[in-house]
Amino acid sequence: MEPKTIPTTSPILSSSDQFLFVGNGPYRNRGCEAIVRGTMKILSGVWGEAVTARAGVMAAPLTVEDQQAGEIDRRVTNFPVSHVGSRLSKKWWMAQANKRLGTGFHHHSEDLAGHYEGVKAAMQLGGDNYSLDYGRPWDYIALDRYLQKRGVPVFIWGASVGPFEADPEFAPTMYGHLKTLDGIFVRETETLAYLERHGVSDNVQLVADPAFVMTKFAPADPTVRSLVCEETIGINISPLVARFSADGGTVDEWREKAAKMIIACGKRTGRPILLIPHVASPKPDEDDYAFLQSLQAKVGDLAGVSVGIAPALGAAELKWIIGHCAVFAGARTHSTIAALSSHVPTLSLSYSVKSIGINKDIFGHQEFCHSVKTITPDQFAEVIAQMIDDAAAIRAYLDEKIPGIQARARSAGTFLRSKLEDR
Repeated sequence: MEPKTIPTTSPILSSSDQFLFVGNGPYRNRGCEAIVRGTMKILSGVWGEAVTARAGVMAAPLTVEDQQAGEIDRRVTNFPVSHVGSRLSKKWWMAQANKRLGTGFHHHSEDLAGHYEGVKAAMQLGGDNYSLDYGRPWDYIALDRYLQKRGVPVFIWGASVGPFEADPEFAPTMYGHLKTLDGIFVRETETLAYLERHGVSDNVQLVADPAFVMTKFAPADPTVRSLVCEETIGINISPLVARFSADGGTVDEWREKAAKMIIACGKRTGRPILLIPHVASPKPDEDDYAFLQSLQAKVGDLAGVSVGIAPALGAAELKWIIGHCAVFAGARTHSTIAALSSHVPTLSLSYSVKSIGINKDIFGHQEFCHSVKTITPDQFAEVIAQMIDDAAAIRAYLDEKIPGIQARARSAGTFLRSKLEDR
């Protein structure tokens, strides 16, 4: 079946309305795809449907080649920004030096050559790249500096930033770099306040995650659509959470706890459960699909209800599936954004500051945001049951609140245009 495409009457290239996306991962992380889809919608709202983007994807060349072959928005052209090079190439030798000698060559920046010319701006799209969740963000800083040296305005786009206190030696370098950027568009007030406390404010603007405005598509296959009904509890549980769990930090131990959470939820609610993967990866400790398949097998019939699993779908189709759940619980941030932007009562399984900030902006409290480090299976089941009981009120609240969050996401386009006009 052919993938649904995003309609446009524009030509593939437009030298006057073209942008450069950097820092984002591949679409197999559906959150990364959702950011691109939402961003293109925001840019189109300001510059029109002729807007185009060159997307420098932080992934191996073969991965990006496959992504480009399946790209559903013909205005987006994907190319790799990667440390991977053919054996004995300059990039290969630098990667070996970094690995064996602890050097800091940022040879991936050279992949931007030939792609930045003539663009209006470069936009760092990764939602949490500028944090310590994945180590010091030197790879992204290197891209910024490469583009700045060539006169390209650089913006952090709809992201959470920090915290950096856990690395006091590095933190001043990070704050200094952030001040050099043309704009930092943050997606929640926690980041806004954090940056202000550390002297980064003049170039900061509060917006919202661009994925809040991504359009959803119904899966073409009716058997896929039938996986979800008005009674369904949707659950996304990621193996990545094991790194942040208080249960030993191994995937097997986290799987054991996650299975108990599913079982408790089924027994407490009596509702059908649909496990919804949101990230695919060749790395077992990052792949939702394989993890949830093993979780489904482990749970078996112990939950007393049907426990299904959604197939591999695009970000917009997953948003449709999630949007048709009665309630949703998610560990992946963009799975919860898909739910919240569809006005579905949502429990965020938090492992970093980003979900805390997003929940605070929407609800003004953390009642629907629980840390994976502390939540127990019984607590998980109880929160889900309470959300089912209060679903009508929660949906009514989201009906009023989410349009404002979406307007905030769209405002990023207006702010970006203003920044560029002032240069």
